[in-house]
Amino acid sequence: MPPGIAMLPSAELLRTADYIRVLRPHLPREAFAPRPHDLRRVAVHLAIVAGAIAGLRFTPQAWLWPLWGLVIGHGIACLAFLAHDLTHGAMVRSRPGRRALELLLWGLNVTPPTMWRRLHNETHHHETNTVHDTDRLFRAREETPLRRVYTMLLYPHNETLGGAPLVMIHFLTYIARHLVSSFLPGDQRLPIATAKPRYSRGDRRRIAVELVVILALQAGIYFGVGGGWRYLWAAPVALLVTSAVVMTYIWTNHLLNPLCEHTDPVVGSTTVIVPAWMNWLHANFAYHTEHHVFPTMSPRYYPLVSRLLQEHFPDRYNRLTLREAWRRIWRHGKYIDEPVAQPSRSR
Repeated sequence: MPPGIAMLPSAELLRTADYIRVLRPHLPREAFAPRPHDLRRVAVHLAIVAGAIAGLRFTPQAWLWPLWGLVIGHGIACLAFLAHDLTHGAMVRSRPGRRALELLLWGLNVTPPTMWRRLHNETHHHETNTVHDTDRLFRAREETPLRRVYTMLLYPHNETLGGAPLVMIHFLTYIARHLVSSFLPGDQRLPIATAKPRYSRGDRRRIAVELVVILALQAGIYFGVGGGWRYLWAAPVALLVTSAVVMTYIWTNHLLNPLCEHTDPVVGSTTVIVPAWMNWLHANFAYHTEHHVFPTMSPRYYPLVSRLLQEHFPDRYNRLTLREAWRRIWRHGKYIDEPVAQPSRSR
């Protein structure tokens, strides 16, 4: 079986605790301490986004506006990677300061942070590649006309000539489908959402307030660039760029991995190999398996965890180049197979 395809020795799935028990003794204590120094990276990317907004405002040549939109979009994507680590507690543990910064960073990504915590931290991480995962693909038996169209347009697959045309904007549709679902009563969700976390009335109130803040941020960007057509490049187009950067990684994180009856963070995730400059710029987001094993760890230590996984779990660890991961993504069908059976015991 080629490297990068999840393999299950003796058809067994392990749990996160099984990996931690083996790997934790080989890791330094400081790997699990928050790194407030990483807030400097947040400040740098915020300054880049603000500078690009100012540059767009004072650039009279319309042909240069798309370049500013590209800078803004990439800067917001970098802030999304940092917001992801911030929400997991890898930077600061103080709740008031962290929540305020989350609102700013996720707000620029038009994502209510309360919804993100429910979707990502509390559901996706606990249900990775299970039927309850908010991020998984649909199974063939779940197909409906609407899901078929959504999948054909927005998921990589090999069943349509030319592929899925909207695959790189999926981060925006992902946020939109879950945002609408969050306000539906009980377990009701949009048909294009695979699963839905539990939202309390308080969650919905907080999400509503966060949406007001997001609208205020967009108003600030609108007036910051001077309104008019400049706003098109500063927000809608920039967010498309953000989605493309983020989805470059996200599509490779789990799309090559099997659906399981319980979460196995190594079998269910893939780490991709990218140039060093991408790891530096994107806060080691390419080390995705490492993150699922130790979600609160500083990304600085993910390369060490990668080496340990290669040493201790070589037949379970999925690691391949970004280019190879993308090639394989476009070779599979629209739907994911039925779950790999849960074993009677765990190692």
